[in-house]
Amino acid sequence: MDVRPIRPDEVEAYRDVRLRALREAPYAFSTTFDEAAARPESTWREFTHRLAAREELVGFVLDRGDGRLAGLATVRLEALSAEVNQMWLDEDLRSQGYAEALLAAAEDFARERGVVSIELWVEDDNPRAIRVYERCGYQATGEGEPNLRRGATLRFTKLL
Repeated sequence: MDVRPIRPDEVEAYRDVRLRALREAPYAFSTTFDEAAARPESTWREFTHRLAAREELVGFVLDRGDGRLAGLATVRLEALSAEVNQMWLDEDLRSQGYAEALLAAAEDFARERGVVSIELWVEDDNPRAIRVYERCGYQATGEGEPNLRRGATLRFTKLL
């Protein structure tokens, strides 16, 4: 298993892992499976290339080594802050340190770009993810927003 930046030639692999995430955790993301599945290949290609360009948006993946991606985290950079999005892992790889490795890659990239704080949002009914984020040094801000589909999302931040 290898955590690394996504490559521009991984359009199909990115589409596959993203659709698996949306199917398995439909309430955790702002995009639905149906919306994403309906996107044309050109949209997937363009977004994958943006993630691979490593500019204001970057994607990190967990590579199984067989051409299939097993996890994903994207990072959007602002002036001095960053936000982690699309965080997801195949179920069989959870609780093995891979989520922490994806977060560390995102944090290292942000830190190298001069970012001083990083944030993410998590479903309030996802205690497993909340524990991962807390172990990695993220702290709940007390802020939350209603989820469009159910429950609420909670904001977590970490100083880099």
